[in-house]
Amino acid sequence: MHHDDKYCHDRRISLSNRTLTMIGHCGSVKLWSLAIALVGMLSLGSCATTVSRPAIPELSYKHLPSLNFAVAQIDFIENFVSPLQAPHVEHLFPTPIVQALKRWSNDRLRAVGGKDVMRVIVEDASAVAEELETNGDLEGWFTTEQAARVDARVQVRIEIVDENGRVKAYTSTEAERSRTTPENVTLNERDEIYNDLIMVLMNDFNASQEQGIRLYFQPYIN
Repeated sequence: MHHDDKYCHDRRISLSNRTLTMIGHCGSVKLWSLAIALVGMLSLGSCATTVSRPAIPELSYKHLPSLNFAVAQIDFIENFVSPLQAPHVEHLFPTPIVQALKRWSNDRLRAVGGKDVMRVIVEDASAVAEELETNGDLEGWFTTEQAARVDARVQVRIEIVDENGRVKAYTSTEAERSRTTPENVTLNERDEIYNDLIMVLMNDFNASQEQGIRLYFQPYIN
């Protein structure tokens, strides 16, 4: 079938700075349908893929009984400062260790009145990643190996001082835990590993610190 030249022209369809040119359209319905389909494909291809990250359970110690002390106030002091660079990874945790310690202090320790002051002093709240050797031969291609080990550590000193700054009682607690991360770990998987690590670390710290408090702070517990 012959088409009159006056009906033949180029069609240009612009979408997101992309131009699709239909050469010699000549009024063809089929070609126009194809253009619409291609535009739809370009639209889908230009959409950014968003990776959803699951919610990590928030650390809380409000379900545990509070420890009441005959002090005027409780000060939380951070002597540890994260370098925010490798090999340190504590700043990448869903809940950084120092924040978990502060939450523990807020949830569990209560000042109920007195002249003295309690100080919760964070000396260490670090997590350091160390690369592990992996098998580079053929066998290693078919297995998922552990690529790194993360060592987390807390060291906290709790003391009660009088109005002159004299230390009247203190207890110091350290806790350490480690976890390994596999090769090609995703961000979601890494967050879950880090969250599991900080939970077991804080459970150890909580048990040890409470034992020390009940042993050395007995005169100040209400």
